Amino acid sequence: MSTMITGSVAYDTILTHNGRFADKLEKGDLRHVNLTFLAPEMHRDFGGCAANIAYALHQLGGDPFVWSALGRDGGDYLEHFRALGIPTDGMPCLADCFTSQAFIVTDVGGCQLASFHPGAMDASDRLSWPEDRSVDYALLGPGGVRPMKLHARLFRERGVPYLFDPGQAGPLFTPEELRDFADGADACAFSDFEAEYLEKVAGLTPEALSLAGKTVYHTHGEKGSTVWLAGGERVEVEAVPAKAVDPVGAGDAYRGGLLFARERNLSPVVGARIGTVLGSLKVAVRGAQNWRTTPDDVRGVYASQWGEAPF
Repeated sequence: MSTMITGSVAYDTILTHNGRFADKLEKGDLRHVNLTFLAPEMHRDFGGCAANIAYALHQLGGDPFVWSALGRDGGDYLEHFRALGIPTDGMPCLADCFTSQAFIVTDVGGCQLASFHPGAMDASDRLSWPEDRSVDYALLGPGGVRPMKLHARLFRERGVPYLFDPGQAGPLFTPEELRDFADGADACAFSDFEAEYLEKVAGLTPEALSLAGKTVYHTHGEKGSTVWLAGGERVEVEAVPAKAVDPVGAGDAYRGGLLFARERNLSPVVGARIGTVLGSLKVAVRGAQNWRTTPDDVRGVYASQWGEAPF
């Protein structure tokens, strides 16, 4: 069973400032900001929601197919995925743009200053549907406006069921567009913050989506997640204890578990539990794609939390 994953493929550049932003911000006129924060520590990671989810699914032995564009600087990303054994035929490098990039500066107090350049992500609507590949399921991940609208339409036209994952792209769309994305999906996944936004702006609640026949995965960070089964039944999935080092990418790892369960015809609750295990493994390591696991390791953690793993 092949799973198409759309959304961002990005580089994450993280810089660390050894002081506090507030020390300089308090002294200046914020209407005319011209500040430099020395950042002696820097690292660059592979990231992007679509790629992070594919990375997690692949570690379980799943079959991810990322359908998203890279830029002219995307060669080492392709090498990275090829070395892992993840297919890259749906990830062309576009010559007229850069790969999506996040630049994040953190200070000693945990505050962040971030900029995101969408780059090739916004040009993913140029890609032709992969006629030579059978797609059984899809994840409509956070991306550019045109690509997300096109991908949702193509999934519907081709009869491909999909999971709607708005992520931080929610504010890019009108309430009607958000409702249309959800209406066409067979499942939705979102965090507490995203759930609050969807309810406030589009009137979409987990319970209402469930009663409309959708499976809903509502994550609560370190407090676990709630699975709303189609028809209104609600199941709480407790978190797996973990020493958190870096939360970036934990939600994507969770979604990898959901897609794995779908590929293996496992229940949504089992999928949420698998995703919870993956999220706990991810947060213990810095970087969205620097953590490692095996199906046996995941089965072991799963068994210690919920009993014998059904996969």
